[in-house]
Amino acid sequence: LNNRLLSERQAQLMRFKRELEIGREIQLSFLPGRKPAPPGWEIVARFHPALEVAGDFYDVFKLPHGPIVLVIADVVGKGVTAALFMAIIRSLFRALFQMNYYEAEKTAAGNEPGQAQPLSQIDREALVNAVRLTNAYLIANHGDTYAFATLFAGVLNPDDGRLLYVNAGHNPPLLLSANGQGGRATREELAPTGPAIGLITNATYKLGEVALLPDDLLFAFTDGVTESRNPAAEEFGQERLEALISIEDGAAEAALAAVEAAVRGHAAGAEAFDDMTMLAVRRLPEGMGG
Repeated sequence: LNNRLLSERQAQLMRFKRELEIGREIQLSFLPGRKPAPPGWEIVARFHPALEVAGDFYDVFKLPHGPIVLVIADVVGKGVTAALFMAIIRSLFRALFQMNYYEAEKTAAGNEPGQAQPLSQIDREALVNAVRLTNAYLIANHGDTYAFATLFAGVLNPDDGRLLYVNAGHNPPLLLSANGQGGRATREELAPTGPAIGLITNATYKLGEVALLPDDLLFAFTDGVTESRNPAAEEFGQERLEALISIEDGAAEAALAAVEAAVRGHAAGAEAFDDMTMLAVRRLPEGMGG
């Protein structure tokens, strides 16, 4: 009898494990398979779930008229529940964002009354509306679950380096410039322009704007990076992170690889405290190709 019960329990655990593996495969399919690569720019990312599935996500996609949309988000908690909300938020945000361009195309084609708006203005409205409406959906439909997420979303114009952004309670991404001595210095932190989504009804989200100059690096991350802990429960920390990415002014890929290795070394084999996601965008120096 005991052998039979153990066998049944093992079979049940194997089914759960397989279901989690399927969930992980589905979640990975939500991440961009091939990121846009506009000439003169480098866009790279890292994604490390603490468990089989994660509440973090990032997204990068190109708009029909050229700009690149950048998103990084962190759903409260980790594991299956966080992963389900990750899928909802990622899909809803992208759909709501792109809906603005569908409506603009109808207006421009004369299918709807009114004068067509400049695409630069639509970029602004699309960004704020997508965040605002995603927030409204979470509160209206999942308010009793206390599910919320921090989210940073931006629209990058590769032609002039202008970045429009909304920071919904997320860790401030760092904008770093070459310091002329072979390293980088933090030029600006892109602070929150509104609260996390899913917390406050009718929350106000403001639009921020910065310009990425040649050789600038935009580094966005989730708190799983800075809150990574070693066996003594010491956090990796913001100060260590900034010092690490300031050492060299080279490729964005190298910066992420250095952070990834340093966090792994800091953890020293300890169980991951939280999901860890990073997104970096570098404008190449003048004269360098894409």
